[in-house]
Amino acid sequence: MKTLVNFRDLGEWMTEDGRRVKSNRLLRAGEVVQLDAEDISSLREDYQLKQIIDFRTLGEVNERPVDEIDGVEYLHLDIMKNVLKNLPSFEEMAQQITPQMADEKMKQINHLLVTSESARLGYQQFFRACLANQEGSVLFHCFHGKDRTGFGAALILKTLGVSDENIMEDYLKTVEERAEENRIMLEHMRKQGLSDVQLEAIGNFISVKREYLEAAFAMIEQEYGSFENYLKKGLGITEEEIEQLKANYLE
Repeated sequence: MKTLVNFRDLGEWMTEDGRRVKSNRLLRAGEVVQLDAEDISSLREDYQLKQIIDFRTLGEVNERPVDEIDGVEYLHLDIMKNVLKNLPSFEEMAQQITPQMADEKMKQINHLLVTSESARLGYQQFFRACLANQEGSVLFHCFHGKDRTGFGAALILKTLGVSDENIMEDYLKTVEERAEENRIMLEHMRKQGLSDVQLEAIGNFISVKREYLEAAFAMIEQEYGSFENYLKKGLGITEEEIEQLKANYLE
């Protein structure tokens, strides 16, 4: 994709019981905004896109609305409602914190992806939307396609039975997929006079690290005791729905 950043198909991952995630069914990306005609055509024709699920805040949606694509349904699920409000800009944050503090902040955000009411409700609705989709693909995204989307991808892959190692491999692909966009962003800030230490702190905010996703799964263990309990008690997903999800997205 030329204009859809951090895009990938979650198909082809093997599950631990020997099955495979179907291709052209579960797609993840950064924001679906200002795509060129070629990318839109590819989503419709190559991936048979049926639904876009937007994890961004209402403010992000209003500022940069998702592209309307003929024949594609749109669902907005504000994963971090009332959590990401009134955040300072990257430049403002860089004036206040060190790279180490930025790392801790990212871990805290991943904790909130597990514990906040809006995240639990949003990911529940995400699972139900995926269950309802019987053909074609679902594309889910946030702003950078790394935290809200990265955790959502990890959740659905783990539910389908993909190994933790492969889930982390998909998660960390964001480092490569966003490398050029992040380089441009950091170079722009460098020209504004930010120091190397400040740029390192911002770099932690706009990328992913293994320990960020590990923080989310550690919080699941702390709050629910197991991933299975998190699905059932945290998200309200039943055993029957889990089996339906596997039937829908595995081959």
